[in-house]
Amino acid sequence: MMHITVALPDEVAQEYYTASEKLADVLKDVSPAPNPQTLMRFMLAGFTAHDIAAHFDRALRNVTGAPMPDETDTWVFSPGFESAS
Repeated sequence: MMHITVALPDEVAQEYYTASEKLADVLKDVSPAPNPQTLMRFMLAGFTAHDIAAHFDRALRNVTGAPMPDETDTWVFSPGFESAS
C-alpha cells in the first residue's frame, strides 16, 4: 500500500468532515462510522486512470475555455477570454 500526504484546501477537507458527521448520524448502529480520512481513501480508490484523466481534462478545459469533448462547438468562456496566466 502506498501512503501519501496531500494538502487540501480547508473548504475541501470540511466537505469530508461534514459528510463523516452526516454518515455518523445515519449509521448510528455502525461502530465506528467512517471518518473523514476513510471517506477520502474511498473516493480516491473509486477512480480508474481513465476517470482521473477525464476529470483533469474537463477541469483544464473549464479553466482555459477550451471546448468540451462532447460539445466541440461550445465554449465555456468566449474564445477571447483573458486567462490569469
